[in-house]
Amino acid sequence: MAVSHYSYESNFPATGAELFAYHERSTALQRLTPPWQPVKILNRSGGIENGATVDAEIKLGPIATRWKLIHQDYSQGQQFADFQIFGPLRYWHHLHSFCSLGSRTGNLKETIQFEVPFGRLGRWLTEKKIKRTLNRLFTYRHTVTENDLNHLINFRDQSRRKVVITGGNGLIGSDLAIFLAVQGHDVLILSRSGKSLVFGIRAARWDPKKRYIDSAATANADCWIHLAGENIAKRHWTQSRIREIRDSRVETTSFLADYLAKLEDPPECFISASGTGFYGSRNEVVDESTSKGKGILSDICHAWEDASNVLESAGIRRVFVRTGVVLSLNGGALAKLLPFYRVGLGGRIGSGTQFWSWIAMDDLLRVFDTAMQDSRLSGPINATAPIPVSNREFSKTLGAILNRPAILPAPAWVLKSLLGRMADEALLSDQNVVPDKLTRMGFSFNFPELDLALSHSLGVY
Repeated sequence: MAVSHYSYESNFPATGAELFAYHERSTALQRLTPPWQPVKILNRSGGIENGATVDAEIKLGPIATRWKLIHQDYSQGQQFADFQIFGPLRYWHHLHSFCSLGSRTGNLKETIQFEVPFGRLGRWLTEKKIKRTLNRLFTYRHTVTENDLNHLINFRDQSRRKVVITGGNGLIGSDLAIFLAVQGHDVLILSRSGKSLVFGIRAARWDPKKRYIDSAATANADCWIHLAGENIAKRHWTQSRIREIRDSRVETTSFLADYLAKLEDPPECFISASGTGFYGSRNEVVDESTSKGKGILSDICHAWEDASNVLESAGIRRVFVRTGVVLSLNGGALAKLLPFYRVGLGGRIGSGTQFWSWIAMDDLLRVFDTAMQDSRLSGPINATAPIPVSNREFSKTLGAILNRPAILPAPAWVLKSLLGRMADEALLSDQNVVPDKLTRMGFSFNFPELDLALSHSLGVY
């Protein structure tokens, strides 16, 4: 056998046992999967103990292939291994080894043996590329692990919560469900079908139009996180589409608030998505004390937040997470821009002078969990990185990280002719939004600067 060897290790701010427990969480695999190398879990039996299996679909370039692994060499708190049953390689064995280095420090070592097809020729052609890919993969995975453990340590003394998420199958909701579960919370997704698209996360049914919620499944929840709402960028903004966007937020929030206010055992907190669109477009720095702005999105956000007012008299703490441009490869602005930038067709939008207040997805997930666990937070909080940038700077930074030019602008008049008012409010709006509440309470952003956030999201290290 022409077997290749690879290893990667890091120290973490947790004991070996705590590191091991993190990897035992039901959603750890999804949490540690980089967005540029998606893995679709087709089936899974057990956890990481001996004999447990994972049947997945991975992409090698444009080609999807099956990969089935079985866990072996399990020793509680010390190690476990993945062994390929079938897949793209002739042989794969990945040993995860954990040990403590002190009362608050641990080590994780990844030791891999693999063999590619076509013997020594295949090894000569692919070994270096595979090892570069593994370096990129484990840099990402160990960064996520360290950040997650630091966050877990911050709330070490807090009890784990039962959390209900509406919109849990969406862009933010699916990542949030995975993150909260790996933090040890009991997570339930509400969907109209009653099914979860997130492997390992339970789901129950709700239908706000019919004013129905599965009361048995959601009973005794500590926190409700409300993310449901129509995608604002899905279609052109006709008057009927604007009503759909508004009603999907305001009417569902009103129904949910009425339901929660009447519960005999209500939740401690209700966290609702909102947006920096609340502030409208204005040529000034804004924080949570800034008044409502002008425009369609501002009106919608204001009505969205007000729709839960009944919860105040019921004694339920409310938090409105006013989210900026979320950096994700799975959707939103970054996912739409990337194809153009990858082929050298990127550039500023409009004049490029308008500020874009952005946030890394991983930091946004921590904002939601912090809002749930820290009772000091209530009312609106700006979920934006502490260093907003102009659209011109955003374009320049993205191009530099991809090693591509970013010199082809998208003129404002073209965007307005194609997208109408959506262009004005979603792309050309000037929003210099700062997270004053989070900063004052000592929240630490893992990705405060745009280049760090984009490098992590894109796996450019």
